[in-house]
Amino acid sequence: MLVKSRLGITLIVLLITLIAATAKAQTGQANTQVILDLRKGQQYFGVPRTYQGDYNGRPTNQWPVYYGPNNASQYWSQGNITSNQPVIELVPGPGSGGAMFWSETYSGGTITITIQATASSIIWLGVPFQVYLILKPTMWGIRPQYNYSIPYKSYISVGGDVILPQSLTPYIVVQWNPYWQYAGYTQGGATGGQWNV
Repeated sequence: MLVKSRLGITLIVLLITLIAATAKAQTGQANTQVILDLRKGQQYFGVPRTYQGDYNGRPTNQWPVYYGPNNASQYWSQGNITSNQPVIELVPGPGSGGAMFWSETYSGGTITITIQATASSIIWLGVPFQVYLILKPTMWGIRPQYNYSIPYKSYISVGGDVILPQSLTPYIVVQWNPYWQYAGYTQGGATGGQWNV
C-alpha cells in the first residue's frame, strides 16, 4: 500500500547547498532524488517547493530567499566575500525560522536525508534545524500560491524558532541542535546530546 506523505525540512542555517532524500524500498534498492543542488554554481531544483518564514512567532515573506548568480553578490558581500555562487538564505539571524517543504511518496523502508549547508559564524552552531516527516496538510499544499502563507504555530525556545505547520494528523519532527552538546547547556536534568524528536 502506498502511503502519500509530505516530507519537509526546516534548516536554521544561512546557506543550503544540497538536499537529497533517499527512500530505500523493501527490495533493498535505493531510490535517490536530488531535491536541490547549488554546489559549484549549479541551479538545480529537482522538485516543486513551498516556503515559509517566521520572525519571533509572526509570518514573514522576507525569507527564505533565493539568490541566483545575478544577485548572489548581495548575500556574500555581507561577509566581505566576492562571489556569485547561488545560495538560499533560509534565515537571516537568531529569532527567525525558515522552512522549505516538498512532496514525497513513502512506501516503507529506510529514509536517508543528506544535507550540506553552512552558517555565517560559530554562533550559528547553537541554531538547530528540523526535519518534518509524514505531514498531511489540508489547508495548504506544495504549490506556488501557498508560498509564505502556510498556516502554522511557532515554538521559540533554546531549540530555536520552530515552525509547526498545519497537518490533519500528527507528524514526526526530528531536530538537530548542537548547542546542547557543544555549549554544555543543561536545564532541568537534561543531558548533553544533539538530537530531539
